[in-house]
Amino acid sequence: MLAVIGENVVDMLPAADGLYRPCLGGSPFNVAIGAARQHIAVSYLSPLSQDHFGQQFARYLADNGAGYGLPFFSSAPTSLAMVSMNAQRQPQYSLYRHGIADRDISAAQQIAALPAACKLLHLGSLALEPQDGARINAVIQACQARQIQLAVDINVRINAVTDVTAYRALLLRTIAHSHFIKASDEDLQLLFPALTLAEALSALRDCAPHALLALTEGDKGATLYWQTHRISLAVIPAAPFVDTVGAGDTFWANLLAALLKLGLPTAEHISTAQLTGCLQQAMLAASLNIARQGCNPPNSAELAGALLQLHTAQQQ
Repeated sequence: MLAVIGENVVDMLPAADGLYRPCLGGSPFNVAIGAARQHIAVSYLSPLSQDHFGQQFARYLADNGAGYGLPFFSSAPTSLAMVSMNAQRQPQYSLYRHGIADRDISAAQQIAALPAACKLLHLGSLALEPQDGARINAVIQACQARQIQLAVDINVRINAVTDVTAYRALLLRTIAHSHFIKASDEDLQLLFPALTLAEALSALRDCAPHALLALTEGDKGATLYWQTHRISLAVIPAAPFVDTVGAGDTFWANLLAALLKLGLPTAEHISTAQLTGCLQQAMLAASLNIARQGCNPPNSAELAGALLQLHTAQQQ
């Protein structure tokens, strides 16, 4: 089972007529949905609001086979993000993150909600706000005591946190405890601004030398580093190319889902072929998501059909 901690955010996406359309999102929430659509048992452990959007989030979890793992809804409002697109159709976010529902919880409540069957906890992104650091550290310690492995998408959000220095320190501590790490080239540049990409990659790997690291580089593809494994694959082009909202979340959800289906093997107990297959599934899922507006990860049947088409095309 996968447990997820982190933000649920309503993304206000711009439409052609200049109006904004609300879409349910938030990086960790997207991961929960993406993994559930691959038939992974998922429990979402950050509070939802009592407001209209909170109820929509709850229905969205249920409709996709994921569970809301808390016994309460917060009286605080749902977080919002105003989204704009740059010339490359990459999303830019203006976030409203103070006094909102998904931060309205204590460490004791979150630890108590960890499912007995949980094998992996995913967190990251805005869950690593330094004002919430004591709670996150306590949850990580509880996971260590229960031998629950940790996955983190560093998803650096320098402009959305209250204290950049404390945020970097919390992020690096979390990375050091993690077993599975996702980072983009942009994340590394923000986390280690004085270093080249190669130097930043080395610094990140030094923080967690035994962890799997998935590095995504936009249209350059993605690479998995895991002890003696190093596997790179090119991007699978999306048709049509709509936007990249949630593409990284979809990639990570499907990589974790593939590893969970293999029983979360160690680096020594997974073959290069198996790990290559996991990466290919994750990249294809991201491509399918890019062909849709907003974050809308493929379900298991859609991904299986696309994989069959891809393998058939490769054999011709």
